[in-house]
Amino acid sequence: MQNIVVNDANIFIDLLDIGLLDEFFRLQWEIHTTDFVMLELLREGQKEAVTHYQNGNRLHVKGFEVPELVEIRNLHKVHENKTNISLTDCSVWYYAKKNGYVLLTGDRKLRSISQRDGVEVKGILYVFDALVAENLISPASAAEKLSLLHELNSRLPLEEIEKRIKSWRNI
Repeated sequence: MQNIVVNDANIFIDLLDIGLLDEFFRLQWEIHTTDFVMLELLREGQKEAVTHYQNGNRLHVKGFEVPELVEIRNLHKVHENKTNISLTDCSVWYYAKKNGYVLLTGDRKLRSISQRDGVEVKGILYVFDALVAENLISPASAAEKLSLLHELNSRLPLEEIEKRIKSWRNI
């Protein structure tokens, strides 16, 4: 395994929406999340799809002990009014920081505050780059799926998306 990553809910949701969850779990990564994130998978089929990988030992779901929950709650208390960051966000931030793991998120506020705290943070474009690099999807398929994702999720950085799509369509 090359990376240990902690996944936020929005990454799972984006991958499900564009049909790339199976490919994501074939990456040479050790994939973690928290029980808080699992509770945010509310739309029909989301939790079941992700739980499938937990049952297959491809996803590690961290449940917290009381002292850790207190630390997460304290982190939330300090930052909720300033940043509007959620308790779930604090759970993945805390878990990634505590273990030195990479945090995967598409949440700008979570990315910013985690990076300031010394956590390495990556997003969905990093996932796409890895899927292409590991030949889990073709460049043409990556361009198509990334274009679809941008239609569904306009918060992604347009310049970076266009650069990748152009590059992958020319391969």
